[in-house]
Amino acid sequence: MRSCNPFFWQIGLTLYQNNRANDIANMARAFGLGSATGIEQIAEESGRIVDPPTDIDVVNQAIGQGEVQVTPLQVARFIAAIGNGGTLFRPQLVEKVEPVEGGEPVLAFAPEVMGTLPIQPFRMEVIQKAMIEVVSNQRGTANFRLRGLRIPVAGKTGTAESGSGDPHAWFAGYTMAAESTNKPDIAIAVILENQGEGSDWAAPVFQRIVETYYYGTPQTIYWFESNFGVTETPTPLGGIPTETPEP
Repeated sequence: MRSCNPFFWQIGLTLYQNNRANDIANMARAFGLGSATGIEQIAEESGRIVDPPTDIDVVNQAIGQGEVQVTPLQVARFIAAIGNGGTLFRPQLVEKVEPVEGGEPVLAFAPEVMGTLPIQPFRMEVIQKAMIEVVSNQRGTANFRLRGLRIPVAGKTGTAESGSGDPHAWFAGYTMAAESTNKPDIAIAVILENQGEGSDWAAPVFQRIVETYYYGTPQTIYWFESNFGVTETPTPLGGIPTETPEP
């Protein structure tokens, strides 16, 4: 909930000191990181997850730094797996192909299971609860940006040092509204390169995506949009007015 790097540094160091230096790398691979997702049809990078040779490498790997490289698609896939209880699916671009004139699909693509997260159910519940707290708890790292979001979500902020300029801003999460809407829940991964803190910049983009998915248009404006002429106005055609969030 608090995104505390020293906590995870200590985990990495303790594992190294107990001859378990590769545990974090192995868990990352089990989450689908460091290998292609199998989406096909488009070029895809595999990312990079290595077995860390030194204690410094293990400590860096524990917070996703050092040699770690992952793609937004890999992150979105394992976030979806956390949301659905642990199943990793192969990403697909097309659900089905239907005739122009309507009728039964001429081709349908069934979901393909690629693996299961190696996490015991009670530990999965702890992770899910913590991701909810990131947004809902007043001390959560994304609460100050997402507290006005009316769709229930779980998520995690991330700020990755880039080596040049500002850090990369990350936010990844999933919705929990299937029981109250007619739309399936979704997982989202946002990265803004060299932009700054994930909670400051990526979390608001996540909110816009969620609002657009469920309502058809954004329901809020960003705190910085007035700088280039965007203001709160009534919407035509009976739409929902935007709400100006607190700075």
